[in-house]
Amino acid sequence: MGHAISTAALWGAAKLAPSEAYLSQYERVIESAVTPQGLTPMLMATDIAQLLDPLCSESESALIQLAAQQDLRCGGVLGALIASSETVADALKALLRYNCRHAEPLHWTGSMRGDHAAMTAWFDRPVGLDVHQAERMLVLGTLQLVAGFGAALGEAFKPVLIRVKASQFQSEWPEQFMGVPLESDATETELLIDRACLSLPNPRREALPQNVAMMAERERYQDVAKADLLRNDTCSWIRAHLPQGDCDLTHLANRLNCDKRTLQRRFEKELSCRFSDLVDDVRAEICLPLLESAIFPTQSIAEQLGYATSGNFSRFFQRRFGCTPREWTRLSIAG
Repeated sequence: MGHAISTAALWGAAKLAPSEAYLSQYERVIESAVTPQGLTPMLMATDIAQLLDPLCSESESALIQLAAQQDLRCGGVLGALIASSETVADALKALLRYNCRHAEPLHWTGSMRGDHAAMTAWFDRPVGLDVHQAERMLVLGTLQLVAGFGAALGEAFKPVLIRVKASQFQSEWPEQFMGVPLESDATETELLIDRACLSLPNPRREALPQNVAMMAERERYQDVAKADLLRNDTCSWIRAHLPQGDCDLTHLANRLNCDKRTLQRRFEKELSCRFSDLVDDVRAEICLPLLESAIFPTQSIAEQLGYATSGNFSRFFQRRFGCTPREWTRLSIAG
């Protein structure tokens, strides 16, 4: 599918329809969805944008309303897996492992930060989707995590803070969503969760019958999509470790309990690239929205990319994009 997203992500959008024309458009787009084996109906990310843009033409408040009313119904194939999880940690593991079956362009990275568990989101923006549309889907996915997990896990799920990456589009977000404080000037879009709740049992657990066909489909998908999973998992790890300054192949190999040469050969065989190529790809993906926001100083962006100085970042940028960060920013503003 490439950049497919479950139609479940739009559950309830018709109730917020601003006009009859929108309802007609909504029905046409939904009817065009395809249903791959083992999945709910799927649309391309650009189709999802067609339906979100009119809802949010005046403000982002409709996006807030959409997420607030959805609860677990926005989860598609993930809904049953989350509802049947024994603990909060198991539910988050299901999201990390299987979200690629629900929303391919939206990726999650889990990490521990003191008393909190962080679920950091990033969006692999496809051709045809602009930065604003991608940011909107990223925020929607984060709000859906709050609403969906809250519905599935009840009081066992304890989100602490929603952080939304600062944007050049001056989107107005509320100070809280469903009782969770929201910070709208962050460097990443993510959800912080009380670490202590991870071991809590799911009080609303719904046991699922053993579905042999579903289990076989999961295994088949993991085998077929091995290369995509390797790339996505590696890029997610890179994103988490770049700001910490410990993003190197040796560190990753130690985490995976393998030799770094073996890991590099796997990258070359399955992805036809080197680990350093993936690092550069992630750096390019991270830096452009930060530059376009015109909010963060060059040194701050350099540190997010794992560089000690802004000069190192500028040399990388020149090599990658053929111009300096300042020239890129000036062209972006002029455009």
